[in-house]
Amino acid sequence: MKVKLFAAVAATLLFGACQKGAETPPAAEQVKPAEGEKAAADKAAEAKPAEAATGKVDYPHRGAPADTAKVHIIEFSDFQCPFCGRVNPTIKQIEETYPDTVRVTFLHNPLPFHKDAQPAALAAAAAGKQGKFFEMHDKLFENQRALKPEDLEKYATEIGLDVEQFKKDIADPEVAKFVENNRLISNAVGATGTPAFFINGQSLKGAQPFEKFKEVIDAEIAAADAANKKGADWLKERLKANNADLASYYYEGKTPPAVQQAKPEARPVDRTVYKVTVDPAKDAIKGKNDAPVTLVVFSEFQCPFCKRVEPALQQVAETYGDKVRFVFKHNPLPFHKDAFPASEAAMCAKEQGKFWEMHDKLFENQRDLSADALAKYAGEVGVDAGKWKKCMDSHKYKNDIEESIELAGKVTARGTPNTFVNGRKLTGAKPFEEFKTVIDEEIAKAEALVKDKGIAADKVYEEIIKDGKVFEPLEEQVFKLELNDKANMKGSKGAKVQIVEFSDFQCPFCSRVTAPLEEVKKHYGDDAVVVFKNFPLSFHKEAMPAAIAAECAAEQGKFWEMHDKLFANQKDLGTDNYFAWAKEIGLNDAKFKDCFDNQKPKAKIEADMAEARTAQVRGTPSVYINGRKFTSPSGYNLDAFTSVIDKYILGKK
Repeated sequence: MKVKLFAAVAATLLFGACQKGAETPPAAEQVKPAEGEKAAADKAAEAKPAEAATGKVDYPHRGAPADTAKVHIIEFSDFQCPFCGRVNPTIKQIEETYPDTVRVTFLHNPLPFHKDAQPAALAAAAAGKQGKFFEMHDKLFENQRALKPEDLEKYATEIGLDVEQFKKDIADPEVAKFVENNRLISNAVGATGTPAFFINGQSLKGAQPFEKFKEVIDAEIAAADAANKKGADWLKERLKANNADLASYYYEGKTPPAVQQAKPEARPVDRTVYKVTVDPAKDAIKGKNDAPVTLVVFSEFQCPFCKRVEPALQQVAETYGDKVRFVFKHNPLPFHKDAFPASEAAMCAKEQGKFWEMHDKLFENQRDLSADALAKYAGEVGVDAGKWKKCMDSHKYKNDIEESIELAGKVTARGTPNTFVNGRKLTGAKPFEEFKTVIDEEIAKAEALVKDKGIAADKVYEEIIKDGKVFEPLEEQVFKLELNDKANMKGSKGAKVQIVEFSDFQCPFCSRVTAPLEEVKKHYGDDAVVVFKNFPLSFHKEAMPAAIAAECAAEQGKFWEMHDKLFANQKDLGTDNYFAWAKEIGLNDAKFKDCFDNQKPKAKIEADMAEARTAQVRGTPSVYINGRKFTSPSGYNLDAFTSVIDKYILGKK
């Protein structure tokens, strides 16, 4: 029994599959390679309804046309499953290798322990209604760690959907029914984990390598050639022969049986308290200072989910009265272009005692937050138009709003809305019942502080959050990192701003830091230096050879040219390509070969790695600014770097 169990676990780890009850794989480059790499744009257009494969349901499909296909791959997948993301390049390789022969169909199987998988599936299905399923499919797999509602809306905008229609479709019960039917089919045919594939009905589970797919595909092509058959009729015939159940669900539209879901275990209550400070001089506050519970809402006026939480907050106010205090904190998201001006408009109304009136007006009119509309709403809530306009023109409250955004990052209020109930975070448009559970607990806690510890009622909130959790993007500890003439630098080692990146050429997250660092260097010019240090991870088999290739290029003064080549071609790392790229960037072939074959730079790379370990580097990329570890809750981008550098390094306000 133990042998069988070990074999099952080993197969899961080796071939990569998300399975119900399995431990969720680590979501960091520290332990496993990154998931969800972007597949290149598909050359084959999505099939039109007239080319539907089944005659019952037009499932999303691409690859070979229905009349030439000899092999049909049905994929059951989950957008939050890292192994599903990992197999995407393999599926693309199959489509490129067999463009006229293999047809691939996607069916949803959002697993219950992936909390963002179901909304992502609905988003993809909604995008499919506008003919852009695979554009959304690719976006979701590119961004597996960002599948919150606001992210889904952002992706809809980026791929050119009619966003209002998208929002209607994502909430359409028929779309949910379609996704659920996909899931039920997957369970009915035994595809309980993801990814799962049926190649002309033959099962292949997990993120298998291309060679495994090729073995089955070639055998099926041979069978088609032997029978002198191809096209939709052959695919149906073959699927029925190999997997009658799948054929009946897929081709004949048979209703799959309902699955009796085990009742999920109750999640442990999160009682983490964050240090969400309140500033009466700057914040919009509604309620008494001695209220036992303070709700701090990080929100923005263009976010539809922020509007959606308002009825629940109103019910809280009506239910608890003077026992709750509301504080509004601004967190306008960068992809909502009207959100920041709307926040300024609300603050300029606050100056005249009309914040909450403007707050309500803006949420009522989310679809039009243009400059003219803001001025119109200001007039409607009764502010002095001249004073309000002067305030808007001066951008008087820009710094206050930016401070609120900075605080949002420190308390991990990523996205909107995020509501903190006496410092305890509730993310998203939660229903009243979830607020009530936390509020009731916090009222009891606050009353005990007053009664048992003698804390003044108007000091309870400060007492509760005083030791709360706060995230600082720049750590206090300073490490001495060597900047010598042999270092790979852009800029002068005497620059005021010294950015050191420990990186790995096979790490996909590392490649995403390259462009932001270029922007930072350009932004600060001679005041900044960017330094690349090697930290090839042991489970990336090409990371060390790639580092050697880059350092061999450095010997001929062309480190950054090779650096760019390696990151631009991460999926093609290998010795033959290192030599080809060396030639492309103008290196001396003989010198490069001698350096690479003899691994001359290995000592330098190992010195980088030793320095990294001293600086407590655990994964890649790891970025240090003037010796202090930098981590950004919003990811590595120009704004994230400049906000920290200007404040903590250059002392700018």
